Amino acid sequence: MKQYRNKKFSITTKILIILNLLLIVLIPNSQAIEIAYPNKPIRLIVPFPPGGGTDIVSRIMQPSLQSILGQPILIDNRGGAQGILGTSIAAKANPDGHTIVVAEIGATAIAPATQPHLNFNIIKNFSAISQLIEQPYIVVIHPSLNAKSLGDFIKIAQSKPNTLNFGSGNITAHVAQELFYQTAKIKLTHIPYKGSGPSVTAAISGEVQSVFAGPGAAIPQIKANKLRALAVTTARRSPQLPEIMTLSEQGFSGFSISGWYGLMAPIGTTQKIINSLNSAVKIVLSGEAGKILRDRGYEPIPTTPEDFTVFLKSEIERWSKVVKDNGIKSDE
Repeated sequence: MKQYRNKKFSITTKILIILNLLLIVLIPNSQAIEIAYPNKPIRLIVPFPPGGGTDIVSRIMQPSLQSILGQPILIDNRGGAQGILGTSIAAKANPDGHTIVVAEIGATAIAPATQPHLNFNIIKNFSAISQLIEQPYIVVIHPSLNAKSLGDFIKIAQSKPNTLNFGSGNITAHVAQELFYQTAKIKLTHIPYKGSGPSVTAAISGEVQSVFAGPGAAIPQIKANKLRALAVTTARRSPQLPEIMTLSEQGFSGFSISGWYGLMAPIGTTQKIINSLNSAVKIVLSGEAGKILRDRGYEPIPTTPEDFTVFLKSEIERWSKVVKDNGIKSDE
């Protein structure tokens, strides 16, 4: 009898061992990833072409982010519909933390008001990771235009309604210009581009005469005398262009618009992964990458995931009111 009991116990033990091994193998993917994240390269979707602000900021952050996370960061430029296409692709990605996307104010906060048939919802389809930067828009014109000041530009535009072209590389730049031109009582013809890089290139070539551009794309061209800066859209002057007055300083009191970028992951990404990415972003923006961004005209402002979520909701509400109150319609 004793020999039989020992044999039975041995079989039971073997069964338990086998069951435990099966449980390990069958752990859900999200839990397995939590144990070791990241375990493969991370795809960072930049919803604009190379050369624009989202691309510049992403590439400045890329080396430090790779070093901290221990995996390659693969930048995937998906330009189209002024940020909406790339954001839409990210919304459908596997929520395992290995696909993240740059959140740009236009595609995330303004598009819901100007594009009623979006196939994604920022709050329902994404988890906020962190805000990244804030930036001014710089009012630039082609140097061949005989305007040495903002006042000169407005007079020329008033004398030739709809004969000058303005470009936009994102929905924010488009809406900001529409608001300004309404306020200044001038009419220009809008030409949309896939990103701020192409819109700035169009301004350099003279295809458009004016554009509101971010600092990363605009400042090098201004310093090379390929574009002329007339104003900045923020309440304060840009440290990189201290001689350029704000719109408010030039008679448009209270006119202040800032652009911003953030980082999001598809909804369903675990909180542990979100927190890991948030911690990495904070380290990156507090280090050498943050200094480089400031030198390029961007202000790093990392936040908690919770604060970025609140901010996203408030920006969606804010821009919905602006678009409605001013009767702005998108032609993207």
